[in-house]
Amino acid sequence: MSMKQYSDPYGLAFTASAPDSVETISRFTTSYMGFRRETGAILKDLTESDPDMPMARCAKGYLAKLMGSSNHSARAVSISEDLDAHLEKVGANDREKLHAAALAAWCRGDLDKTTSIWEKILLDHPMDGLALRLAHFTHFYSGDGRKMRDSMARHLPLWPKDHPNYGFLLGMYAFGLEESGQFEKAERYGRAAVERNPKDAWSVHSIAHVMEMTERQEEGIAWIAGLESDWSTVNNFRFHLYWHKCLFHLERGEFDQVLKLYDEQISSDIESDFYLDICNCSSLLWRLEMFGVNVGDRWRALTDVARKHLHDRDLIFVSLHYLMALVANGDRKAADQMIESMREWAQLDETQARICATVGLAVAKGLQLSRDGKYAEAVAAIKPVRYDLDLVGGSKAQRDVFIMIMLDAAKASNDALVARALFSERLGEKVHSSWTWKNYSTILESSGKSEEAAFAAGKAQEIRVS
Repeated sequence: MSMKQYSDPYGLAFTASAPDSVETISRFTTSYMGFRRETGAILKDLTESDPDMPMARCAKGYLAKLMGSSNHSARAVSISEDLDAHLEKVGANDREKLHAAALAAWCRGDLDKTTSIWEKILLDHPMDGLALRLAHFTHFYSGDGRKMRDSMARHLPLWPKDHPNYGFLLGMYAFGLEESGQFEKAERYGRAAVERNPKDAWSVHSIAHVMEMTERQEEGIAWIAGLESDWSTVNNFRFHLYWHKCLFHLERGEFDQVLKLYDEQISSDIESDFYLDICNCSSLLWRLEMFGVNVGDRWRALTDVARKHLHDRDLIFVSLHYLMALVANGDRKAADQMIESMREWAQLDETQARICATVGLAVAKGLQLSRDGKYAEAVAAIKPVRYDLDLVGGSKAQRDVFIMIMLDAAKASNDALVARALFSERLGEKVHSSWTWKNYSTILESSGKSEEAAFAAGKAQEIRVS
């Protein structure tokens, strides 16, 4: 099949067999940025109609890596292996060759190199929406919100405001701002993005994060619920927005509503084996239990999924959530196997392996110790790395569960002074957290500070509505 260079309306050149392929890859990029359910189907059509198109092959590898599991990563490796030779054969352009190099680096586990290649592409081709969104993803899993923020700040001014994907950039910038602690500015950009496109789930989610960080529970519930008819049309990412809604309900003590959303939405498609679903489910169930809620046998279904991922070596953040399900359900054999696999992973010269060694193994040990009732040891495992937790990636709201687990273990240990110090510290950041006030009250009461305990209990009750 003869290949030529064709450009999209914004000057981005593609090697393809026909100009229609450029229109299709553009639709794919828009669909991917919008978490639309048809993303995979669009790419499948493209790879069938133009199988030699370089960016179709790169995109197929990228989607496999984005699934965050060993099985899909193996598919990406097979795509990447002969990609350079194929690109030379069809006369691919330099930008496409860089995309192939980024995929190869990702397959080697070098996320730092992968991201730097996408950022290099963007210097010359700031309108490459696929490179921009993928860099946003890997910046997210670097754990440094400033990288997400600054990546968008570099390229947003270069995009025409009438570009159909411009709103997605506003939302990505909003999220980077939020994760950098610039909540007011983040909210402005996020609301502008949602006003432009209410179906932009990432932008709706960016505002949900702002409201979580600024502890506006009632407003957060209303924000998510008010736009549900729009964002609920997207792929499994919609369950993450229900997860955010649950965080607000938790602090208000609306546990029945949380369990209802968990059963009807958040856990409704875990058989699809999408990593974010298990992250949502594991962290929410553990939170519920820390709030004193009996979650019944809900851990069992998560364990069935987690057992398939004992040897995953893609994202330490995700692996820790699989481990949470295993230890919570008492599957000691599988949990031990996973931790041993993580120890082996930590010896490799890969980006995520180094994070596993620095932080991941300590958290993994803390999770298991806390579930074994060895609370002081769990605190001793997690506490030294708590200021390095950002490294595992994910958002501030997502990583908070590990801090909560450390605090919960501190409360259950015999060291009331450490527990009191940690909960006091948390109140400096989360003054509207009923969970924090309630546990702080318990600790103060056990220390003989009845008056202070009564005040803290009253603060907890003020926040709860049931």
